[in-house]
Amino acid sequence: MKRSSMIAVAIASLSIALAASARAEETIGQGAGLIRVVGEGQILRSPDIAVVRLTVLRQAGEASQAVSASTEATRKLIAALVSLGIGRDDMQSADFQISPRFDYTAKPDGTAPSSTISGYDARNTLMVRVRKVAEVGNVLDVALKNGVNEGGSVDFLVEDAAGAVDEARKHAVAAAAKSASAVAQASGLRLGPIVAIEDQPAATIFPYASTEARLRAASSDAGVPIETGKNVITARVAVSYLVAR
Repeated sequence: MKRSSMIAVAIASLSIALAASARAEETIGQGAGLIRVVGEGQILRSPDIAVVRLTVLRQAGEASQAVSASTEATRKLIAALVSLGIGRDDMQSADFQISPRFDYTAKPDGTAPSSTISGYDARNTLMVRVRKVAEVGNVLDVALKNGVNEGGSVDFLVEDAAGAVDEARKHAVAAAAKSASAVAQASGLRLGPIVAIEDQPAATIFPYASTEARLRAASSDAGVPIETGKNVITARVAVSYLVAR
């Protein structure tokens, strides 16, 4: 029964769309026309969540030794973050790599150096969601003191991104209406009703803050200075209007 209702609703929607299209074509045939405009809307939102990538790098002569050292340091880091109030559900392993280091030292006789393995690097990267953006500096400081020696990138995000885009869409539709009115007036036409509207992909700009340099330069008695700024949320719509002379 539900399937039949859904089919009926779909057929009804299609019929309405076809009827609207037919009416528009009929109106155009009677001397009206169409204009199509694109409206863009933007809003500023303060980020309310941050995603931090923290990497523990350890080096050793053997791969197993490098992995063991990296694992021990990562466990210490996780324990420190939990003590800071970060939930385990907000921590996720993002990357793990083992790679050889090569010695390319030139030979005394001037011949080309051989690519001899001199040791191994083990990297363990943890992605951490910080739900209090004011605490990002403290999180980075604790990470530095507990073995993190690479990475430190931060993304500041708006958690309710869909709601923010919906708000930006309202501005986009209003911008489209303003543009259509201006175009119609400049062309000596009367602006009619909307006959079609299309949601278009638009870039949503999330400022990116690289804190690697700050992480390395952070003092031992203060948190890393962080500016969250504001995120620009963008939406774009294409709207078609009937116009007549």
